[in-house]
Parts: sequence; structure tokens; C-alpha cells
Amino acid sequence: MANEEEWKDSIRRNYSFFKDNIADPHDVVQYLFGQTNPPIITHDYLDEIKAERTPSKQVEKMLDILLIRGPMVPQCLFDAFVETHNEECAKKLAPYLLAQEKHALKKTTSEWPPLHEEHFDMKKVPVTYLKPNDPCCFLQYNNTDEVYSMRRKRRGLVYLINNEKFDDLPRRYGTEFDRDDLAKLFTDLYFEVIVHDNLTAEEIRKNTESISKCDKIKDCDCFIFIILTHGDEKGVCGIDGESVPVSTLTEMFEPNNCPELNEKPKVFLIQACRGDKKQKVCPSGGPGENGSQGDGSGDHVDGMNASDGGWELGISATQTVHSKSDFLVAYSTPEGSLSWRKMDAGSWFMQAIVWVFKSESHVKDLVEMLGKVNDIVSKGKAKSGWGHYVTVSKYESSLRKKLFFFPGIYGDKKVHTDCI
Repeated sequence: MANEEEWKDSIRRNYSFFKDNIADPHDVVQYLFGQTNPPIITHDYLDEIKAERTPSKQVEKMLDILLIRGPMVPQCLFDAFVETHNEECAKKLAPYLLAQEKHALKKTTSEWPPLHEEHFDMKKVPVTYLKPNDPCCFLQYNNTDEVYSMRRKRRGLVYLINNEKFDDLPRRYGTEFDRDDLAKLFTDLYFEVIVHDNLTAEEIRKNTESISKCDKIKDCDCFIFIILTHGDEKGVCGIDGESVPVSTLTEMFEPNNCPELNEKPKVFLIQACRGDKKQKVCPSGGPGENGSQGDGSGDHVDGMNASDGGWELGISATQTVHSKSDFLVAYSTPEGSLSWRKMDAGSWFMQAIVWVFKSESHVKDLVEMLGKVNDIVSKGKAKSGWGHYVTVSKYESSLRKKLFFFPGIYGDKKVHTDCI
């Protein structure tokens, strides 16, 4: 709940704008009288407003009355502006309301991964869906200069590779939780999800290339690639232990190779080690986590190798931006480091993604959510002797715009029937 001055300031700082731009104050007043429960404008207040001789004076009287009516005023006035087609006035209140929604979001757990019972309850929390006139949707849905278009009923394609059983590397116990939770998450966000289990490095390359050329790519507003596997400083591992550089996979979706995704967002979420470094904190500042294990067995501690030099490929006729534009690659751990996973719950990184995307994608864009994911993962502790190991996720972005999922809304602000 906003404090007294916060909600009043949202009215005061726009006072002159409202006074000059409300098309018909009578329509707004009637909405606040008849469509709010309890009425923001009572019979007595309605008479006072009508007694004013000019529209400008009526607006002044209305705003002065609203400033004594309590913190529900900004939301009710925003709704009144939307319903009476005073869109520019509504835009003035929407940022305040959006900030209040973000502030009211459920706080995350004090430790990560959460305790078993708490984690079980978190899994039952559904995706929060938007309504057409929610502040985030109102501000950003048609803002195509700054926000990627996400209007298709089926948003796009998610290709998820889950490697659990390897020829020589340790089995990745707990990865099935990540796979199933991610598949449900993105299905609920109206993506089509394709899942492949236990692929060799060659199968990863071939299957990913096949996805980049499939007909379904043509109908995507967004493409998301997810891999859950072991890794090393060279890249992500197939079940045969051979590494595939992440750059090999992202290049398959550049405009020269996948023109259908030109200028569209391409997101890669990588759950894998990137070396064998462990960062230890001593003494332990909190309870250790007994059930986590490193997610890989790489022998090297350096970052992933840079690509070789050489001639740059020619630009295709359909390419309108740099070939590396519109990508975001998020890693579960920094270069050279191990990544952590609970055998009975899933990885620190992917479980944080599931939780944050479910509860915050209705008000936050992808980069803002991944900042929250980084913070959550950084709270993780893997117990070791007198101390504990820590890590942090990270992302690298060449996105040119904000990426909102707008859960539940498609087309001309239509609402998915199962969100009603």
C-alpha cells in the first residue's frame, strides 16, 4: 500500500496536465460516481463538482476532492481515464501504478534453494496473467519503438535439451525437475515447447540446426533455446562428453542462417558448468545446502574460447541489423566456474527463472527479471566443511528493445480464454 504522500504526489505532479487535457470531466466524474465500489465520488461531491461553471473548474474541484479520498484514488482514476478514452491522462498515472505493482510482488525466500516444503508451495503458484488495461500492458504493449512485438497467440518456440545420463560423466540427478518445470512455465506463457532428452554433441548440433530451419520458426515472435547439461570452458556437453561451443548454437539463428528471426528476440538459457572453479566463503554465514552438486566436470578454468578471426559473412537480403543483434544468452554461472543443482529439486538457476518468470513477467521485462534471478542465485549456498560455495548467474545481451512476455494477452489486446 502506498504511503500518504506517494499516492497524492501521483495526482499533484500531473494536476496541470489533467486540468488541460481531460476531454470531458463529466464522463470521468460519472465513472468515479457510478463504477467504483465504494464510490470515490459521492452524491454530495458530485453536486459540488457540477456546481462549478467551467470544465476547467470542474476538473480542479474533482482533483481537490480526490486528494482527500485515500490511496485507492490513482487506480480508480486510471480506470476512469481508460474507460472514458482519456489515454494520455492514463499514461501519466500508469508508471506510478506499475511501480506499486512491482513493490507489492512477493519477496523471495531468505535462502536459495528454498526449503523443501516452501519450494513445493512455490511450484504450485501459477503464472500471473495480465488484463488488457493493466498498467504494464497499457504502457508497453503497443510501444513498438522500445518493446519487441509479442502479439501472436502462440508466442513462439522453445527448444529444450535435457541431458541427464552420460556415457562417462556423472548422472545429472534432479534435472528432470528443471525440464518439467520449464516446459510448464513456457507452455503457460503460450510458447510451443519441444523437448529432447539425452543428446550427443552431434545430435545437439544437428537437431538445433533443424529447429532453426523448421517451418514453425516463421510464426515466432520470439525463440528460446534452453539446455540442461554438463559443461566446461569450451561449451555445453553432449552425453558423449564432447563439447559444443555456445557460439556454434547461437550462430544458427543469426539472420544469414535463420532470416525468419531477423530483428526478433532470441534467448539462450544455459544450465551448465563453464569450468571447475569453486568460490568458497568462510566462515559460513548461514545454513549450508547439503543436496547440491556441481553441474559438470570440466578440467579447465578459463572462459570459453573466443572465435577465430576471418572474413565476415556477407549480409543477406533479409538482414536489417547486425547479425549479433537481438540475442540474450544467460548462463547459470560465470566463466570458469561450476554451476550448482539440488538433486531433489533442480538447479539453482533454472528454478529461480521458473519462480521469477511465473510471478513477475506480468510487470517486468526479461532483463529486469534476470537481474532478480542473479540476486536469487547469489544467495545459494553449497555446504563444504567449515564454509560454503557460492556462485551467481550472468547474462550477455544485444537486445535492442525490452522483451515483455505479456502473459495472457495476444493480438489486439485479446485475452486467452483460459485466463479469464
